This record gives sequence, C-alpha cells and structure tokens, in this order.
Amino acid sequence: MKIKKLLLLVFCSGIILYFFPTRLFSDDLGKANKYYEKYDYQYAIEIYERLLNENPKLEIAQKLANCYRFVNNTVAAEKAYATVLTFPGFEPINYLYYADALKQNAKFEQAKRNYLIYAERLPEKSDEAVKLANSCDAARLWLENPDRNILVTNEADFNSENSDFSPVAYKNGFLFVSDRQFLKPIKANSKKVYGWTGNPYLKLYQAQNTNDTLDGSLKLFLMPEQINDQYHSGSATLTKDENTIYFTKAGLVGGIEYGNTKDLVMKKAIYFSVKVNGVWSPAIPFPYNSPLNHSLQHPALSPDGKILYFSSDMPGTLGGMDIFYSENTGSGWSKPVNCGPTINTKQDEVFPYIRKDGKLYFSSRGHITIGGLDIFSSTGAKNTWTDPDNLKAPMNSSKDDFGVFYYQDNLTGFISSNRAGGKGSDDIYRFSEGPKELFFAVQGTVVEKQTGNPLEGLNIFLVNKKTGEQKSAISAADGSFKFDLSKEADYIVRGDLDKYFSKQQGEISTKGATESTVYNVKFEVEKGEEAFLVKLNNIYYDFDKFNIRKDAEPELLKVLDFMNSTPNVNVEMRSHTDARGKAIYNMKLSENRAQSAKKYLLDKGGDQKRLTAKGFGESQLLNKCADGVKCTDEEHQFNRRTEFKVVKVDPVISYVPNFFIYPNFPFKQS
Repeated sequence: MKIKKLLLLVFCSGIILYFFPTRLFSDDLGKANKYYEKYDYQYAIEIYERLLNENPKLEIAQKLANCYRFVNNTVAAEKAYATVLTFPGFEPINYLYYADALKQNAKFEQAKRNYLIYAERLPEKSDEAVKLANSCDAARLWLENPDRNILVTNEADFNSENSDFSPVAYKNGFLFVSDRQFLKPIKANSKKVYGWTGNPYLKLYQAQNTNDTLDGSLKLFLMPEQINDQYHSGSATLTKDENTIYFTKAGLVGGIEYGNTKDLVMKKAIYFSVKVNGVWSPAIPFPYNSPLNHSLQHPALSPDGKILYFSSDMPGTLGGMDIFYSENTGSGWSKPVNCGPTINTKQDEVFPYIRKDGKLYFSSRGHITIGGLDIFSSTGAKNTWTDPDNLKAPMNSSKDDFGVFYYQDNLTGFISSNRAGGKGSDDIYRFSEGPKELFFAVQGTVVEKQTGNPLEGLNIFLVNKKTGEQKSAISAADGSFKFDLSKEADYIVRGDLDKYFSKQQGEISTKGATESTVYNVKFEVEKGEEAFLVKLNNIYYDFDKFNIRKDAEPELLKVLDFMNSTPNVNVEMRSHTDARGKAIYNMKLSENRAQSAKKYLLDKGGDQKRLTAKGFGESQLLNKCADGVKCTDEEHQFNRRTEFKVVKVDPVISYVPNFFIYPNFPFKQS
C-alpha cells in the first residue's frame, strides 16, 4: 500500500512539472529574489545556480554574479560575470565587476583589458577605469617582488573554518571577531544565522594565553551579553587601562527595533562599555549614531585616548565609507570630521588603526591596490596626513587585507586577510619585520657636454678610501655605469686620471645612512671638433643610390688617416637618407650606404675589427624636409650623408684630441 502511494505521488509530481513548469520556475525565482532583496545572498545563490542551468536568462545571471561579489567569493564571481557578458543587453558596469574579480584572482593582464573596455563603453568613467587599468601593472610588480624582510604566517591552529579577524591586545591575550560555530550547531535559516554569509552572526571573543601569543593553547570566551547581542558585534578598541571598550554593533533597521520601515537592513553603529568592579556596563551608543540613515563602524582610539577614528558613510563622505574622527572634549565627543581627501577616496576606507607611535593604518579600495582592500599607512593626525603608503606584499595580497595590529616594538603583530591558502573565509596572520637590509649604489652617465649624447666605452673608477680597493666599469652604449656600495664606507668616484679625465673627482659616504640610497653622478665630456663625431659633409649620394661617388673619396681618406694616427679607436660609419620614399625602404638604403663607406675603407687598407656600419634611414634629418614638406633637390640631398663616430676608446691609448670630463658635484640622492 505504501509503495502504491509513493508511486502515485511521483506520478502526480511529474504531471505538475510537465504541465506547470513556468509556474514552478516563477515561484522559485520569486523566492530567490526575496532572499536577494533581504541580503540573504547565501540562500539566494543556491536557487539562482539551479535556475540558471534550467533557463539561462540575463536577470538570473546578473543577480547570481552580484551575490558572489557581495559574499566576496572572487573565484565564483569571476566565472559568473564572464557568463553575464555572454548575454545581449548587459550593463557596461559588469566589465568593471569582472575586472575587479580578475584582479583579486591575480589575473592582472585580463583585468587590465576589461578595465580599458569599461573605459571605452562608459567614457565618463574613463579616468577611473584607466587608473584601475594602470594599477594592474603596479599590483603585479609588488606581488612579484615582496619585501623579503617581512615574514607573514597563518595562525592555522587558531583560525576557524569561518571568518576570524581584527585582533587587539587585551589582558594576557586578545579580543578578536569571529563568526565561528562556538557552542552548538545552528540550523540554517534560523534567526542565529546571517543569511548574507550562511554563518552565525559575528561576535567578539576573548582569547586568553599566558604567553601573549595566538597558538593552540588559547582558551576562548564569548564576551558578555552587554557586548554581544543577537546580531553582529564587530571590531573593537580599548582605552590604555582596558576599562573602556568601543566596538561595532549591527542590528536590523525596520520591524520592532527602529520602527516600521519597508526594508530590513543591517546598519552598523558604535557603542562603548565601561568596566566597573570587573563587570562591563550595558552598551552605550556613540552620540552620532544614526542607524536609519548611515553606518558607523571600526572604532580606533589614539594612544592618548582623546581622538576616536572610525569609518562611516555619514554626510560629508567623499564616497563609500570614509574615515572620520571625533575628539573627547572632557564633556563629550565632538561632531565628527572627515579625515580629508589625502586619506579618503571615492571608494571605501575602512578598519582604521592607530599604532602606539601615532601612525595611522587603514584599508582602502580607492588608492592603488594589489587587489581588493589593501593596508596603507600615513603619519599625521585628525585631518592632516601624509600621502598614504601601500604596505605592498607580503603584508598585502591580491585579496582583502585589513584589521592590522602592532605590538609595542612596531615590528611584529597581526593582519587579517582572505588571501589564498587560508583556513577560513578570513584568517588572522602573524607578521614580523626583520632588520632592514640597506642597499647602497652609485649610478651615473657619461655624456658629451655640447650635445648631451651618451658616450660608450669610457673608464670610471670607484675607490674605497679606507681599504684602497679599486673597482672599474666601462660606460655602456647609453653612457651609463653603476657600482654597488658597502655600508659605513667612504668612496671616491673618478675617471681615468691618466688618459681621458681631468683630476676632478667626487666623494660619497654611506656612513650613518639609515635608508637605502642610490647616489647619482653625471660626467660630461668636453671634446674637440674631431674627437668623437665627425660629419663628412662631402659624402653625398645620388637619389636612390648607395655607391661611393668620386667627390666623396677625399673625405673617406681623411677617416682612414684619422684611424691610422689613432690606432686604438673603433669607428662606426653612420649613413642617412632623405625623407622621400617609404621609411622601411630608406632604412635599408641607409644601411647599404654605410656598408659602401665601410667597404671603401677596407679596400684602402682599413682594419676590419675597428670598423662597423649602421644605417639610420630618415630618422635623423638635418633640416625641415620631413614627409609632406616641399623641399628642393639640394635640401633633400643635404640629408643624404654619412658620418663617422668614435664608439669605443681602448683604455691604453695615450692620445685623444682635447677633451675633458667634469663631474657634476655635489652628488645628489635620488
């Protein structure tokens, strides 16, 4: 009998699915949309995923992608937004969301392309989009070149499979925020589960450890109900005596709590509690909370406890969440003031933290970041700050990095991150900065004084004044040279005193230097007219020809005489064309002309090893006769020429006509 009833139920269900599929689809979509509107994204995702497979539509694909973005699942968001872009009629903003997900997944080239597409589709957003595209290059550079003096490790024994973040020192341990399962399992869809994440509401925990470290021996306690209520309790800050705590709370706006509004929204507010005789007082609201209108969150006290910094989207924000401050006047807290545009951007600035030395740390999406939220630092106070510095890798990753805390030594502490390889959705990481490895170097260039052209093949010397150790370098094709320097040392940088340089020299000292420094120097060669670059003005060519004319031979013989009188120089034949004809053809023609000049000298007894030939096409015209400019035949012929240049001087040579080098002192740090 039971089997017959079961078969009948299956048969009836099949009939319903066959005759009323649209009705069932519509019901499920309506249910998912209600979850979406109530910010219960984790529940909405399950339905949207199924509906998208059954009946692909832009509306479903769009909301599914948004859900993954809201719950910060960047891997799923990347895939979902890629799907959105396959539907006709999608909004251009999806290129931005897709690029953001790609960047957080460290796919910088793809992210850059989609930021630029976004700029093309929405020209009014091009400035923002181009900035984001360019930031991908910085992100790759920072991620591929982490600071090797900083070690970042996951507190795997401490973190849960859920979200753990924002530790602050408290007693012999820490306070931190977590949505971990603490006491007993909680059923999905219960009032104790946050539908946005599908996890319990965030709570403040106390971690006790006699060693003041986060490890497996920690004992965990929920902070009392004066601080943890039925909804979220978030990041906290404490006064120096640890008897007053400021923390974030979030509750439902709507229904019973704040009056009947149409939507139920989680708004955040700041509360504080005072410990009297070892017992925390009931939570007291910060006077500038306005849960129906805006959020206040992430409080952070200055070391003296007189200034409270926090994040808010209250009136006066530059966009998104900004960092504000309020001062304790003795009779209460002053009206909040925006910390200013140096710190705040049109995007989110959150999780402020003031180190014991007064330095501000915060997380931002609006400054140039590696991926999502990056941690920045700045010095100053109130609304006067220096330009923020990105802490770069390994402190920051392509994901979200936030909730920093420093010990008294200002070298060790904790950060929070959802970077790859973590145990949960957000994890607490320990960091320690080793002694900084200082780097010193001197770099410079050798150039011709009259023209500024770089000179190759000249000797530069570095002498350690204490040890007498000497190093040498030859200037490269671009005239550059470089030496690494040691710490706590004095040096002389000079040219070849016996051959090419005057006796002027410069001194560099790294003694007492506390920052890595590259010292810059410039040597300028002052030469005679025939020393380095000589124009053979009579070596001209017929139009579209490269053979050596009779009237050019006397000039070429002068080159041969010069080489014979200065046997330790190498000569480069440099040939040029006028601008008529195609550039590619002219380049080949000039190369043929240079080779013709070289061959002529070789035939007259020139040294093969000391001669090179190079063509420059129409790239170095001597007059106005560029493409599209009308010129006479004589004017065009002026550009059809060959020059010779001394490109390398052997250091044993005892004669070079009339040139000297003058260092540009004093040295300047860069």
